[in-house]
Amino acid sequence: KQQFEVARRVLAKGLVPIIEPEVDINSPDKARCEEYLLQCLLEGLQELAVHDHVIFKLTLPNKANLYAPLMGHPCTLRVVALSGGYNRAQACEVLAQNSGMIASFS
Repeated sequence: KQQFEVARRVLAKGLVPIIEPEVDINSPDKARCEEYLLQCLLEGLQELAVHDHVIFKLTLPNKANLYAPLMGHPCTLRVVALSGGYNRAQACEVLAQNSGMIASFS
């Protein structure tokens, strides 16, 4: 909810917010955390106005194409993948399993 509260303030200024919740890649419950995060993000999107748009920067998910429902939402401009601690080769391998995500690896 906090991320969307900040996003609404950014939207009010006529800008596009980047929502960036991160899931620890070393968490033993990473997959479950990602499922929960997806539900929370979809709920947050439902509260936005039709003309509002956001970008998501998300840790690469364990389950391929987990974030596809976000990409299909009319308020989502882009879903960007964070490497989240994976090395570059691992990050690219996981990214390749997630259609529609683009890389934002540092």
